[in-house]
Amino acid sequence: MSERPPIPEHVKQEVRKRCGFGCVLCGAPIYQYDHIREWSLGGAHEPENLTLLCASHHEEKTKKLIPIGKLRQADREPFNRSREVSPAHVLHYFGDIFEVFLGSLTFKQKLSVEGSCDLVNINGKTLLKLGLQDDNLLITLKLYDKQGTPLVSIIDNELTYNTASWDVKFIGRALTVREGKGQIRARITFDPPHRLNVQRGHFTHHGLRVEVSPDGVYAPDYNISIEGGLWIGIYGHGIVAYDAHHQGGNFDDAFLILPVDE
Repeated sequence: MSERPPIPEHVKQEVRKRCGFGCVLCGAPIYQYDHIREWSLGGAHEPENLTLLCASHHEEKTKKLIPIGKLRQADREPFNRSREVSPAHVLHYFGDIFEVFLGSLTFKQKLSVEGSCDLVNINGKTLLKLGLQDDNLLITLKLYDKQGTPLVSIIDNELTYNTASWDVKFIGRALTVREGKGQIRARITFDPPHRLNVQRGHFTHHGLRVEVSPDGVYAPDYNISIEGGLWIGIYGHGIVAYDAHHQGGNFDDAFLILPVDE
């Protein structure tokens, strides 16, 4: 018997979009590609014969505990397609130390008891925060598209994403969100218990945009950038950016301050 060829990437993308970027039965964002008609029985790598299942539902389907009729119905009406955001996926972070990469910038810190660090603050709004509560390292993160629509949200380690995105791919530990072919708007690699890598992302609040790319952190409308660097210490704030309309506040405990349009 010849080895089964891989599923073509363009087929995977079509299946992800149709299925709402999650298990068709429960919406879970960590999924596997499943042949509705098994490959061994002649099922092909065709979009209409492929669906997305989480590991638990995939195992049930393999053991014939899920009728094919129910699976086909779920494939026609995927769990996530009727929802604006995916179900929450819990991230397993803990401990009082964090290490966060924002492009080429690295931030390391040991949090105090019940402490926190507002790692990205834009015009007074905290969009990336690391907190400590009962030995749990809690991450809160908000990333947006060019129009300011939320793409990825993490609230106290509970991850959700916009199901109307052009493409959402969660492979291994990496979550990638695209607005179009080759247009990556968010790419995050999760490395519990204390490491987070934001390789690409778009932070925005009240008209001020701050972007993360592999090269560094930018305020593109004002031609301000930071490329490379390692920050270690005890800080209440990380990167603080504000424009002339949102000045104020005490940010003496910040890693970096980006005043713009002054």
